[in-house]
Amino acid sequence: MSKPFLFEVVEARSVRHPVFAGVQKHSFLIQASKLPHQIPTGANARAAVGMNRQVYKDVKESLKGTEAVPGSFDLMNLGITIIADSVELVDKTRGQYRVMIRDEDGIVNGAHTALIIEEAALDGVIPDEQHVDVKIFTGVDATGLAFLKPDIAKGQNTGIAVKSESILDKEGRFDSLKAIVSGEAWAREVAWRESDVGDVHVRDLICALEALNVIDFPNEDGAHPIHAYEKPSKALEKYAKDHKDHEADLTRRTFAAMEPLLLEALFLMDTIRHDFRPLWNKHVSPAAGRLRIVEEAATNKAFKCRFTDGSSERYRLTKGALFPIFASFRNCVQYDPATNRASWVGGFPAVLRLWDEAGPELVRETANAIKDVGHLPDQLGKARGHWSNLHRATALRSLRHQISLTTGA
Repeated sequence: MSKPFLFEVVEARSVRHPVFAGVQKHSFLIQASKLPHQIPTGANARAAVGMNRQVYKDVKESLKGTEAVPGSFDLMNLGITIIADSVELVDKTRGQYRVMIRDEDGIVNGAHTALIIEEAALDGVIPDEQHVDVKIFTGVDATGLAFLKPDIAKGQNTGIAVKSESILDKEGRFDSLKAIVSGEAWAREVAWRESDVGDVHVRDLICALEALNVIDFPNEDGAHPIHAYEKPSKALEKYAKDHKDHEADLTRRTFAAMEPLLLEALFLMDTIRHDFRPLWNKHVSPAAGRLRIVEEAATNKAFKCRFTDGSSERYRLTKGALFPIFASFRNCVQYDPATNRASWVGGFPAVLRLWDEAGPELVRETANAIKDVGHLPDQLGKARGHWSNLHRATALRSLRHQISLTTGA
């Protein structure tokens, strides 16, 4: 028995299949927050399980628009494919279509995407700009072509390749990182492979190190590791190449030099994410709650400061706004080529003191950047000039801080 689902679409088009008479393909562009809920998934070759896998968390973050430009979701996601009995236009002005779907049919590909959208819609965290592509096949049963359904399901579900991190983990490329975090309370929350369940991805660890990489990005050169935010996959590829290029002596790796900083680097990241909102309220304006670069946890949920004290927070700075600030503390990193080891100038407590001193200024710099670049996290995270301005501000603060320590002033 078919059930009706009301689809309100932005754009729609339909074409008849050139070979199978009676089969039609309908293409809808739908505002993501208006996607109907609980669409049957009987035709899907895979159940929508394993939602804690990192790949699906990445999809949700892109849907929320915190780490990607709102409005780009349909360009980044393959969308949803449905087998239905019929599609009928019921209100042309509103772009409303009644789609009749049986329990044994429904979503043939994209069940995870549909569930992610449904959960995010219930939490009220989907920007209005986000859309999703929906393809609907009708007429399969009516034309006696039901035998095609298994082939359609199989063909629509062959797009997921093995992620590179899964291969690297199998090759033992992450062993040094695993050794570093093994004693931490959050160690089991790290997803080293695509199938792992965890809120921390191995890319997060590698990108934190890359953002502070003074070997490839010396402080005096003016270049910045923007890809640590903009394209984490590039940092992962770089880590893998570094490992393979130094098979004979892994202690000479670039990342081997940076890895001793990892735990404290993550502590600094959490500290900045936690402190930013109150600093904004104090030094810029008491309206940080309306900032797009500060995200609020959904109702009955919270963000965990796992790298510091493990506390839960309602607000935190988005990654797009975080990384330019965090990477500016590359000024606090020094490298000894003789030992191939990076360290904090003056020790890590000095770095935290510098954040206490420089934090208000870096927050004000971020406020200025919002006026020039835009208020979206992704815009800040990719703004070359913003990275340079923050790096310059932290360099001056760091110099003054070192002078004061030397002179006792």
